[in-house]
Amino acid sequence: MHSTFKIFGPKAGDSSKMSFGTVFLVGKPQRSRRGYSYNVLVTAGHVLDDIAGDNATIIFRKVNPDGSYSELAQNFPIRDKGKSLYTKHSSADVAVMYLATPLATPITLVPLNYLVTDDTLKEIEFHPGDEVFILGFPLFANLPGGFPILRTGRIASYPLVPMRKANKWYVDVFLYGGNSGGPVYFRYENRFHRNTTHIGSWVQGIAGLIIEQANSSMSEFADKPLNVGLIVPAEFIRETIEGLPDPPEEK
Repeated sequence: MHSTFKIFGPKAGDSSKMSFGTVFLVGKPQRSRRGYSYNVLVTAGHVLDDIAGDNATIIFRKVNPDGSYSELAQNFPIRDKGKSLYTKHSSADVAVMYLATPLATPITLVPLNYLVTDDTLKEIEFHPGDEVFILGFPLFANLPGGFPILRTGRIASYPLVPMRKANKWYVDVFLYGGNSGGPVYFRYENRFHRNTTHIGSWVQGIAGLIIEQANSSMSEFADKPLNVGLIVPAEFIRETIEGLPDPPEEK
């Protein structure tokens, strides 16, 4: 909840309308300062592409004296004179960029090693039917204080690994516009795998991010909801983050 935020701005091609989606923050370890991380914004590539102009707005949060939360809007640049400041994956719908955040905002950066690997998924025998959690802002909706709305779904496709070969996963969940870019994560306790129930142990991680609803390939059924979403697996997120150029202070 403290890693995920709403983003919006004027819609590309029609500035009278608004484009919006979901972003989450991952910590990229600093090479020059041990124990410190850079804030990296992660979202679907089309979320940033669909916002017109050089600036977007993120709804951060601040804690009130009574313990409640209030929304805290902050504008930030996503382009410089039309040139993108974000890095996109060459083949997946993922975009990342460094982001300065307000000091008043409580933020929990997702550790980079929470982005699951093929080895992790093989070890826990990740499979169709496994439950995953999805955070986002469907139709611009949010909880009080600007928090995202949690949905649950089940992995609905096969094979899942290698992630690079699978390319996308299907998830059995109903989504709206605004969910795009949201993190897909899991936490399993006492999981049965490798022919053993692992009592007292747990495993968690970011499986990927949501990009869109899946539709039928037949045009006559294109407007029929399948209640199935598409996930870009975590491998592509990791690659995009690792492809970020060093920030100026490291040069």
